[in-house]
Amino acid sequence: MKKIILSLVVIMLMFFLFKYQAPIISTGEAIHNAEKYLLNPPEEWKNSISFNGLEEIPPENISVNLTSKQGYWNQITNKMKWEVTIKYDGQAPTIEMDAYTGEFINLYGPLN
Repeated sequence: MKKIILSLVVIMLMFFLFKYQAPIISTGEAIHNAEKYLLNPPEEWKNSISFNGLEEIPPENISVNLTSKQGYWNQITNKMKWEVTIKYDGQAPTIEMDAYTGEFINLYGPLN
């Protein structure tokens, strides 16, 4: 019985450590995903956002920050998110995405 419990504890510990140190997507991938989200916004945001791509935007107008997610469980498991801000035409939308999968979390800036 003790061996089974010890085995389960070791397996759970290994799973937790794997989730704790999962690989983070690169800065370039984060910028590419942010551009994709701005070029294809949800239907309810199409009238508020007009974005043509990164071709004419200088690199100093793009800022990328890796920050911790809010919440007790996210802090325990060290979960991170990318915040990509792109300044163009007097607007500065910020796209938040999961740092591990690149999934969209939030968009704020031109809509607020």
